[in-house]
Amino acid sequence: MTKIFNLKNTIIFVFVSVIWKLFISSIPLHSDEAYYWLWSKSLDLSYYDHAPMVAYFIKLTTLFCNSEIAVRFSSIIVTIILSFLLWKLVIKLFNNEIMASASIVILHSMPILFTASIIITPDTPVFLFLSLATYYVWKLIDTRNVNYWYLIGLFFGLSMLSKYTACLFVMSLFIYMVLDKKLSWFKNYQLYIGIIISIICFMPVIYWNWQHDWVSFSYQIGHGLSNEGIRFNYIFEYLGTQAGVFNVILFFPVLYIGVKYLFSKDTKNIYLAAFSVPVILFYVFTALKRLPGGNWPIPAYFTFSIIAAKYFVEGGKIKQRLVIGAIIFNLVVSAIVGLHAKYTILPLDKVSDKTAIADATNYFHGYKELAEKLLNDGYEFVVTPEHQLSASIAYYTNNKVKTFRYSNGHKKTQFEIWGMPKDFDYSNGAFVYEPREDGKLPCRINEIFNLSLETDNTKTIRNNNIVRQYNIQKISK
Repeated sequence: MTKIFNLKNTIIFVFVSVIWKLFISSIPLHSDEAYYWLWSKSLDLSYYDHAPMVAYFIKLTTLFCNSEIAVRFSSIIVTIILSFLLWKLVIKLFNNEIMASASIVILHSMPILFTASIIITPDTPVFLFLSLATYYVWKLIDTRNVNYWYLIGLFFGLSMLSKYTACLFVMSLFIYMVLDKKLSWFKNYQLYIGIIISIICFMPVIYWNWQHDWVSFSYQIGHGLSNEGIRFNYIFEYLGTQAGVFNVILFFPVLYIGVKYLFSKDTKNIYLAAFSVPVILFYVFTALKRLPGGNWPIPAYFTFSIIAAKYFVEGGKIKQRLVIGAIIFNLVVSAIVGLHAKYTILPLDKVSDKTAIADATNYFHGYKELAEKLLNDGYEFVVTPEHQLSASIAYYTNNKVKTFRYSNGHKKTQFEIWGMPKDFDYSNGAFVYEPREDGKLPCRINEIFNLSLETDNTKTIRNNNIVRQYNIQKISK
């Protein structure tokens, strides 16, 4: 195993993964990325949909350039930091370079990290800061230096400033304290100073929500749970998705080992399991009400990958060959998905039209061409019924076309917080929307704008199928 998993090969692997990310980062922005980019152009203490850190990350990397790579560049930086942090943690835990190398390769060979992590979302900063908080928990355990509570509080606070689901860190920390008999930590005043530090970090979000009737908190609670009743099938869908996210070969064996680690008497095993397994299983329970996003438990895989490396690398030749095969499988899948997103290499239309249309990489295509058409047609502003569409048009016109979103009372977004400027010249605009089968408009746009009867349209074709189509109608106020 030393010929495969060692420091030299790890550095080469991380370097290659960074080059790969730079290579595929030039694909068009996902509409959510464009939405976060738009946030970075109007920095605030928080936003309707999420905490603000993703906007700050994008702002820092787009100070001099707004290219797709610039928007996503912090994701690549986070990859490097996580690799360094994971190496240090495993060395401190086990003083084993093979295990440290394997942990990094297992983590970064995950399709959602090797390829999909170029997509800049709130998961980018939350993964970074939760990993840092988790790292310093071990420093606290290992050295018994209670001053580490200050850094734990700082990084936890920054993770909450990134994404609200970071609060699950508290659950993991408490579970560890109970299972490893560390409840005496509550006697340390440094812990409470750490809590105060985390609250101070999160205070801007609290203040913003107080100013806006707590809309962000209300939205996220509703977003995480639905009132559709109990849906047991979502549990299997969620677990199947997580197997694809981590590794279809390794996920369930590692989850089983992680559960066993939770109830072991080994401090290191309990620590690794407490900061991964409870988070993954937490979403099993929420899946009874709503199907969790595949990316929601991502921070749990920081220590989960160490469990995988420990179990398979310390095992016999069969387990070692299995983990190598699983890593190769992940890398091949990741490469195919990335190349397909960039060059459309998979002839999915040969399978079926439905398969080609359902292709998730379609979400990256079509917005740039639509924006170019709107610019060429001389429109000065655009209204759409979708916040992602409005944001994508704003990005690909470099804000030369002012974009707004009219929801007509449906799901609100940051666009409703911003509103429409009262002093803007609304004499030359367009209403852009996806046509419905019944021919009706998606919202009552004529309540605030005069709508032309003439309709233009634009289409995006991939794999010989129309994957995106928009109607364009002139409007004025």
